[in-house]
Amino acid sequence: MEYILEMKDISKTFPGVKALDHVQLQVRPGEVHALMGENGAGKSTLMKILMGIYTKDEGGEILFDGKPYHVNNPKDAMDTGVAMIHQELNPILDMTVYENIFVGREIRKNGLVDKKAEIREAEKLIKEYGLHVSATEILRHLTVAQCQLIEIIKAISTNAKVIVMDEPTAAITEREVETLFGHIRTLKAKGVAIIYISHRMEEIFTICDTISVYRDGQYIGSGMTKDLDEPQLIKMMVGREITDVFPKLEAEIGDVVFEAKHIVREDNKVKDVSISVRKGEILGIGGLVGAGRSELVESIFGMHKIKSGEIFVHGRKVHVRSPRDIIKEGVALVTEDRKVTGLNLSGTVNDNIAMVAIRKLLEGGLYSKNKARKASAEYIEKLKIKTPSGDQIVGNLSGGNQQKIVIAKWLLNDPDIIILDEPTRGIDVGAKRDIYLLIGSLVQQGKAVIMISSEIPELMGVCDRIAVMSEGKLSGELPRERFSQEEIMTLASAIEV
Repeated sequence: MEYILEMKDISKTFPGVKALDHVQLQVRPGEVHALMGENGAGKSTLMKILMGIYTKDEGGEILFDGKPYHVNNPKDAMDTGVAMIHQELNPILDMTVYENIFVGREIRKNGLVDKKAEIREAEKLIKEYGLHVSATEILRHLTVAQCQLIEIIKAISTNAKVIVMDEPTAAITEREVETLFGHIRTLKAKGVAIIYISHRMEEIFTICDTISVYRDGQYIGSGMTKDLDEPQLIKMMVGREITDVFPKLEAEIGDVVFEAKHIVREDNKVKDVSISVRKGEILGIGGLVGAGRSELVESIFGMHKIKSGEIFVHGRKVHVRSPRDIIKEGVALVTEDRKVTGLNLSGTVNDNIAMVAIRKLLEGGLYSKNKARKASAEYIEKLKIKTPSGDQIVGNLSGGNQQKIVIAKWLLNDPDIIILDEPTRGIDVGAKRDIYLLIGSLVQQGKAVIMISSEIPELMGVCDRIAVMSEGKLSGELPRERFSQEEIMTLASAIEV
């Protein structure tokens, strides 16, 4: 048997959207097979059909281990031998780590769940994967990166024959990525097939054997990784060549418009950090996952209490007790987790874009749907959001288009200072470039941008200055002329002795 999985002539239609149009996928045992394509290409939809989350349209067939494959839900898929790590994490936040790992496949003794055995097994797995958390910790108390690793552990521990990994490294550190790749190689040696979805080219060329490319819901082609290079792959994905991956638009840098001085968080996750940004400037904040970058901007934005520190906007001290106070001062924050804190996934594109700037959309004191529709249409065009209409439900759109909607929602409020926390996480190369150009146009208009990113090439390509954090402190700051991967990594790894 040459293939463990064959998906032939698969189509899927949502209201107003042909998500998949007669596509195919063939995966061999023991190979890492990359699915590549822009956001909205249909990769995640195809995998959700495989997992029984979506039903394919009539026609087409799926063969698993040489036999017809029919599943109605993820549990059926898991029982058959297929597991998936989702891009948008689905942990049960009010359950413990061990309960999350064994949910749906509990260890039983005399018909009852054997809690002790589950804790024991979970602790073994946690240790094996180098994760420093307790098996009995509630997931709500963990970071996004820790939740991501628990989802990975859960999928790998199912003894599946095929494991789908959708952006598995989006929220984890380089060290954790290396650990994951080690486990992938072990699984390969056992004959397990990995379907790997990522927008990080470096990862694809490091870990994948084969690549299949999709564009606008259609299958473009497949090839061995060793026979392809990055420009060829980008051209297959976007239908055109992209020569300048990090476009840097020139902007005039003026006076300081925002300062946070000596910020200390009550939980000590931020320790005496000071940053400032000028009009027309892009300030990058680098550092490893867990360095305190998101914690810093969330404190500035009034989402968490600070023990001490001062915030100045346009030279005037402001008191921030809640996000509302800082929004009034013309500051916006695009958060890292669009699903949890950025969007109403069951709402329309129009309603999501209008969410922050409601006051601007009033007519005679009442919310004007007509005004909202017009404002939404302007940003759909400006940010190249792929949606059949402004009335589309946001949850039906791809991750990249959802991210653009979060940005549009804040831009409609016309802020002067825009904080972006991992704005291109889980986004394809074409959509990333759109966002870099958008950031460039914002600073050309005289706005100031603070951008957190875990991707050093992105920070170096886009920013004018980079502040690097380590263990809750500012470990250094670099002007553009001093940018280098080595120097940024050295500052990011600075450990207090």
